[in-house]
Amino acid sequence: MDTPLTFSTRNVNQEVEMHNDPLVITLPIHGWNVTKVLIDRGSSLNVLFYGSYLRMGLTAEQMDSSTCTIYGFNGAVSIPRGEIVLQVQAGPLVTNTRFCVVDAPSPYNVIMGRLWVHRLRGTALTYHHYLCFPTPMREMEIKGDQQDARLYNLAEVIFNEEKFVARQHERKRRKKILRK
Repeated sequence: MDTPLTFSTRNVNQEVEMHNDPLVITLPIHGWNVTKVLIDRGSSLNVLFYGSYLRMGLTAEQMDSSTCTIYGFNGAVSIPRGEIVLQVQAGPLVTNTRFCVVDAPSPYNVIMGRLWVHRLRGTALTYHHYLCFPTPMREMEIKGDQQDARLYNLAEVIFNEEKFVARQHERKRRKKILRK
């Protein structure tokens, strides 16, 4: 696959101003057209959130036990419920992809990490808002939806703010108890 990948300003949606939006796409995974797929070049894992896992009709018995621990950027630890290998289709390319199944709230259904992007020999372009990769026939791109990405990002910000406020209230409650 010697197809050159090219990028230019003509690929940018001119209707949208400068942004810091995440790249969110739709991907066929395990025969399902999965929306709200975050392409995260900083993630070393592919994450399938448990609610999405169940909506895909998968059962706990289909999962392998997990040997990994997921550390968030703030050091928070998440232990996956398990792992599963599912087929992911990107254009004509189909890859068997390992996912850590995590039972945690998220505005996304799936997070695809850099290993999957590298297996495609692709490039995730957040400014241009698409995933670009070579195929035997030609260069392919999967366009992200910037408006949806903004909504999901806003949902994540609100969720994190609510968690922060809840933690503050819990700390105040504990201090009151300790003072008594």
